[in-house]
Amino acid sequence: MRYALTFVPYAAALAACGVAIVTDVRTRKIPNAIPIALGIFAIAWAAFGGWQSLLSAVAAGAVVLLLGLIPFSLGLIGGGDVKLLAASAVLFGLPEVVRLVLFTALAGGVLALLFALLAGETKGVFAGVRRFARPWLNVGSDPQTPSSRLRLPYAIAISGGILLLLIGDRFVPALKVV
Repeated sequence: MRYALTFVPYAAALAACGVAIVTDVRTRKIPNAIPIALGIFAIAWAAFGGWQSLLSAVAAGAVVLLLGLIPFSLGLIGGGDVKLLAASAVLFGLPEVVRLVLFTALAGGVLALLFALLAGETKGVFAGVRRFARPWLNVGSDPQTPSSRLRLPYAIAISGGILLLLIGDRFVPALKVV
């Protein structure tokens, strides 16, 4: 019974992400109710672990929310994405926050490449990589910026990050290296 309870945070986060994916795919927005509900559940779940667990959970959410303002302000991800990731961080606490964010970024990169391939925008994607790397690698002239911007439903990447966290925690311990 106790082992089954260890899956509750993953199930809750993946359920919230599932609902968020539906709305994110349809409208490219995540309603505030989803991360708020997940955050309330996460705080309640952490409170059962004692005050240290609760403090760790709130700190993890605050760190992700504050650091998430950077890509949000640059227009890289939406506010709903930041809030959903922060609510997920509250659920997993400080010990897992770095792996959660890294796994989500990895899933987001794979998602971006997949969407670029499906949309035929790979030239624009690789031009962006060259533009980013040019100052350090001293690569030729600045390429043209792609005319269209792909808007990713990043709730998919967040759920991918949570799945990778679950796989690393429960099935493939080698993923706990990070």
